[in-house]
Amino acid sequence: MNPRHISEVPDNGNNRKAIAPYNFVELPESVVEVSPDSLPQQNRYYAQSENRYTGRIECILTTESPLYIRCGFTQEEFECGADSKDLPDFFYTSPLEKSLKPVIPGSSLRGMLRNLVEIITFSKIDKVSNAQKFYFRAVAADKDDPLKDEYTFHLGKQGKNVKAGYLHKQGDKWFIRPAKTIDNSPFVWIKEKTVLKAGISGYIPIQNILDPNKYRPQYFMNVSFEDIQTKNNRKFAQKFSSNSQTYYYTGVLITSGNMLEGATTLPKEIKRKNHCLIREPDSNAKLIPIDDKYAIQDYQKSLTAFQQQNPPFDSEMGVLKQGRAIFYCEPKLGQAVKLFGQSPNFRIPYYPKGQAKAASAMDFIPPNLLNSSVIDIAEAIFGFVRQKKESEEIAQSYAGRVFISNAQCTRENDIWLENNSIIPKILASPKPTTFQHYLVQPEEVNADKKKLKHYASEPIKDTVIRGHKLYWHKGSNPEIAHPTPKEASDTQVTQIKPIKPGVNFEFTIHFENLTKVELGALMWVLDIAQDDKYRLSLGMGKPLGMGAIKISYELFLDQRRNRYDQLFYSNNWYLPKTKEISVKYKDKFEEHIISELKKLGNYETISRLSQIPRIQMLLAMLTWEENPSPDYLDNTRYMEIERKEKPCIGDDPNEYKARPVLPTPLQVISEILPVQEFAEGQIVEARVINVNQQNIPDGKKTKLSTTIIYEIQGYTSFVKEEVKKKEVHLSIGDIVKVTIEKYQNRSIRKVKRLE
Repeated sequence: MNPRHISEVPDNGNNRKAIAPYNFVELPESVVEVSPDSLPQQNRYYAQSENRYTGRIECILTTESPLYIRCGFTQEEFECGADSKDLPDFFYTSPLEKSLKPVIPGSSLRGMLRNLVEIITFSKIDKVSNAQKFYFRAVAADKDDPLKDEYTFHLGKQGKNVKAGYLHKQGDKWFIRPAKTIDNSPFVWIKEKTVLKAGISGYIPIQNILDPNKYRPQYFMNVSFEDIQTKNNRKFAQKFSSNSQTYYYTGVLITSGNMLEGATTLPKEIKRKNHCLIREPDSNAKLIPIDDKYAIQDYQKSLTAFQQQNPPFDSEMGVLKQGRAIFYCEPKLGQAVKLFGQSPNFRIPYYPKGQAKAASAMDFIPPNLLNSSVIDIAEAIFGFVRQKKESEEIAQSYAGRVFISNAQCTRENDIWLENNSIIPKILASPKPTTFQHYLVQPEEVNADKKKLKHYASEPIKDTVIRGHKLYWHKGSNPEIAHPTPKEASDTQVTQIKPIKPGVNFEFTIHFENLTKVELGALMWVLDIAQDDKYRLSLGMGKPLGMGAIKISYELFLDQRRNRYDQLFYSNNWYLPKTKEISVKYKDKFEEHIISELKKLGNYETISRLSQIPRIQMLLAMLTWEENPSPDYLDNTRYMEIERKEKPCIGDDPNEYKARPVLPTPLQVISEILPVQEFAEGQIVEARVINVNQQNIPDGKKTKLSTTIIYEIQGYTSFVKEEVKKKEVHLSIGDIVKVTIEKYQNRSIRKVKRLE
């Protein structure tokens, strides 16, 4: 069984509960497979008597919050080197009518539907790149931070394992030539004020660090320095000159990056006031190889956008350049360098135990969910392409049997949110290394900061990703415009022209040779899409609440045999069809999924998909409130590095510092939406979800302890009961009566089973 996220992050005054505009639908335990032999041939239509259905679904999409999908470049825009962020046009297919006829591309609709079908059909999680590696930096982390010891383990206390040298390339291999020592140290520090006093031509001072257009890392060769003194266990040069002949030591001055990439808010002041000095290469020192099997590749794959776009870095090689000064961790004798960077406090990769390469998201997906030798329902419907042929039984590729047209706007006037383009709030790229959000934190961790699972936790098999990432809706009128666009950096802002709520688009889903189960999967999603309680999400700006949509539809089945009885009908092609209701296909789909899950040993007592926590989490994330409360909005915002308003997560303005844990969607929604009220002393029926009985050491003896997880009708989160010292005879699915002993802030905190 995969590790499960803590069912309820404790809210006991320790500020352990995080907030975010996103959350996760948990991973499936197993994949519901499709036999390769059951896939239809793709050179003919099957009859309905063969349990294959061909037809179309005519859909009307209604925007429920502002919707925006950016258009690609025209040839002229591409040739003039335009930047996409400065082109606000909504997607269109006719350049002559781009402002009159916006179009929702069928590829966007297809991606949205496939993602949801993958969730409800318990399909694989194999569309994950192994290229992006996870790195971290924990220079000033608190003592109870789970990364503090990890960082110290590699770099040593106060960075004593960090050395300095120069890059040297021989053929395709990279080496490091150690630098000469300075007063028995591999490098020394120098204060900003000392550098400024020397008056180096072209030097960019730290005071410009808050402006990414002005500040960048710098290298100044052939400088000189001397008068080394120790302050706070660091050695500083007191004298410095840009003239190599002025002082005793000769070398390179290195300033580091601003470490602010991706930040949507900037700090008021910069506390860093020091740079580094390295002496010239030591010609008597042997070259030390850099691990070219993993270290070089991992470094290249982890280059940040800043490093790819700004000097002195190379867009593909980063800091790797012949003769460049560099910092590295000294390897054991005879081994290659694995850790290096542009400054002494460089980022290091997460290395799970026993793994020679840096961790990526794929390392934290259970192997059975990555198995490319099986076909799942989503692949059977939408098609697949394998990188290689897995077996004789499974083809390397299979064409999809669902085709989605572009969605055409049904009116030409009064469709834009604003007449002019809008500069939206800045959205940084996802930060998957915020592991307290992106990794499962099990019950036994209890959201304790020191015990949190991260990308180097052991054993790695007990550490998994949270699942499918979705965003909370923010109502029909979310705040999307940047409050002070003139104060934002030009490199961060973009322009958009969204469509306003209440605009209709028409599109058609064509399908061929689908089974009742496959057609039922589409119907299940579309039924949710037209339910007033839910909305789907499409397009850009989802963290801001953009892209909420509703879809109504009509299902038609083609009568393929009758189609060929005659060619024309009333001056048109003869296209016989019947209008169908979706419920019989949707019910067939649910029956099949539940049956397959039970065969796999999962959810043995369920009768509906909506009883499965994974599906409950999906429905929670799709829940729609047209006018959400301030409490709802505050609990679905991004946390901030420098929070100025109230309420604030914790006592520190940096809401991330204590690494609060992101709860499940079920816990979040139970706290932000009105729920059925309960009362202390009330007796209710509860269904047993899980029973965990174990013996806990207590000195020389052991104590019996049982944790029971209940589901209570009308309550969206699970409830836990701890039973000590006595044996419990319960099975998953049992219905029992419990007394609510503690009910606080609309949450059931404590229950006790009636014997």
